[in-house]
Amino acid sequence: MSLAIRNGTAFIKGQYQHTDILIEGGRITKIGADLKGDESINAAGMIVLPGLIDPHVHLREPGETSKEDFITGTRAAIAGGFTTVIDMPNNSTPTITKERLIEKQKLAEEKALCDVRFHFGGTDDNFEEVKRADPDSLKLYLGLTTGNMVLKNPDSVAKHFRSFPKDRPIVLHACDHSENEEKNLEKTFSTVEGAVSLAKDMGRRIHIAHASTKKEVTLAKSYAGCTVEVAPHHLFLSKDDESGLGDFSKVFPPLRSEQKRIMLWSALDLVDCIATDHAPHTVEDKELGAAGFPGLETSLALMFDACSRGLIDKIWVAQRMSENVARIFNLKRKGKLEIGFIGDVTIVDPAKVWTVKGSGLETKCRWSPFEDRELKGKVKTVVKKGKIIYEDYRFRA
Repeated sequence: MSLAIRNGTAFIKGQYQHTDILIEGGRITKIGADLKGDESINAAGMIVLPGLIDPHVHLREPGETSKEDFITGTRAAIAGGFTTVIDMPNNSTPTITKERLIEKQKLAEEKALCDVRFHFGGTDDNFEEVKRADPDSLKLYLGLTTGNMVLKNPDSVAKHFRSFPKDRPIVLHACDHSENEEKNLEKTFSTVEGAVSLAKDMGRRIHIAHASTKKEVTLAKSYAGCTVEVAPHHLFLSKDDESGLGDFSKVFPPLRSEQKRIMLWSALDLVDCIATDHAPHTVEDKELGAAGFPGLETSLALMFDACSRGLIDKIWVAQRMSENVARIFNLKRKGKLEIGFIGDVTIVDPAKVWTVKGSGLETKCRWSPFEDRELKGKVKTVVKKGKIIYEDYRFRA
């Protein structure tokens, strides 16, 4: 079956243009006017994007499926416009051996609606496992967070930097989570600066996860071999929102001051990609102090709402939520609407106004830190390898 996406405004080669797109055999085969397929989508008035890619999610399976699993997590991804996600290794049973990686891959193959890739966790003593598993990317925890996978031996970082293939990215959790804000940031800045310096000396690629301040972004981008991501909750929430969120306000890195949130916006031209850090917890877990927010279903809508208010432009969004992510993480034939690329497409209604309600989300946890926020812009249709799986704001039967 062939699929024609007609009359939309598509992001192609760095700009938006009114054109049709034809997908055959799961790949884009033609881009132009008056294209026809066995099936067609009328995308008039819609924004047509390459399938979104999220490089930082926690889908919780195996080990904590009461919070999320590969079915609910990837349904949330699709509903948010993501056709590919990369899952983190700090499960309750961490992904630090080849066997655990294979287990995750098999579970995802059986259950996932979108493509799921996996970051592999580096520890103080699993260098041989990293070599055996031969993962696409490596995650190193340089500060405490959920899962307690922090590297305790300073020499381990240098050894992983040296031994992991240089054409593949090492993702760094570089932040500290002490209660003292200034101590927290001082240690975080020092860790980022040290990691960047080491990577520069070794000539290797690194990626800084969930930067939450302008200074982190600036330190990261002082080295051309370093890329950096920012999470939407650090752009749209601050400590001023904590009282309203109550037990639901805890997240790692923590929400920053309103001034720091505003300053983070001033560094967006340096930011390489948006990553949700989708970290679902049950209501009971949050009441007991669990840290993390669900974010897959609100991320693109928040960014498009910001576009509607003139804060950023849609070119920036397409680059940071698809194209750049594919480049950073070596995802071949993804991230662009070009001939020969995989037919993953996200179609957005930029005029759709909706209100975030946790009860209506696909994520298993069914809550959001953006509860009751009105947003302008919503994913209408998602195409995966040329097949419509989400249409008119809902899953196809």
